[in-house]
Amino acid sequence: MQDPKLVYSLEIRVIDLEQKVAELESSLKEITSGRVKGADPGLVALPPALLKRINDGEHPVRVVRQFRLMTQKELGELCGIRPNHISAIERGMSYGLKTAKRLADSLAVPVDLLT
Repeated sequence: MQDPKLVYSLEIRVIDLEQKVAELESSLKEITSGRVKGADPGLVALPPALLKRINDGEHPVRVVRQFRLMTQKELGELCGIRPNHISAIERGMSYGLKTAKRLADSLAVPVDLLT
């Protein structure tokens, strides 16, 4: 003795949830590929060759900074971090999320690329 209206209502909700899950999965794929829908136009997808260099172990800050044709001093002036600190970061010194955000904004890349 099931209420057909209740069953129909639940089916509609399940369909809506499945659609939302599909949209979230699509957004996740876009984010991980470096192309965020509706993102800041300054965030340009990096060439595959740069992503390969990063995946091969080069420091992402150095790779992107060099791609943007910036010196450590210029990057430091943009993000408010001393050039010798940027040099240390590029050599492997750990840094926090706040620093990563400042670097990412200055380099016009997603923060997760630098963390």
